[in-house]
Amino acid sequence: MAKLLLAGMLLALIASILPMMIPFFALLFATTPLGLITDKDLNKKYRAQTVGYSVMTQPWLEVIEKHGLFEKRVITSTDYQLMDDRRNIKVSYAKDIIFNHETDSTLTLTLFYGGANKTITFDKNTGNILAVKLN
Repeated sequence: MAKLLLAGMLLALIASILPMMIPFFALLFATTPLGLITDKDLNKKYRAQTVGYSVMTQPWLEVIEKHGLFEKRVITSTDYQLMDDRRNIKVSYAKDIIFNHETDSTLTLTLFYGGANKTITFDKNTGNILAVKLN
């Protein structure tokens, strides 16, 4: 009986410590490459990355404009902004990100899933989604 009580107390101690590790994991994911899911150079001017810096949130897509040493985040998009009736088409499930074309005010990317792909047109000034097309 004493062994069961000791095991229960140790299990309760470990279970009470786990929620306090969430800030540690957020710091670990944000400062190391562990939070980076995908990173791809789209062309000489842009790169795209899928990041998940927290264990409490879903990963999101970022498009970053390269300026040498300094970079500027142009677009940030979450699953909720891209959601449709299919649950399996999410930002984190994309196998590849393909650059389609760019105008003065828009940027068009294709998220490649292997089956159904999503072509997304973003407004570069605001970062909002202008159009989503399933291929």
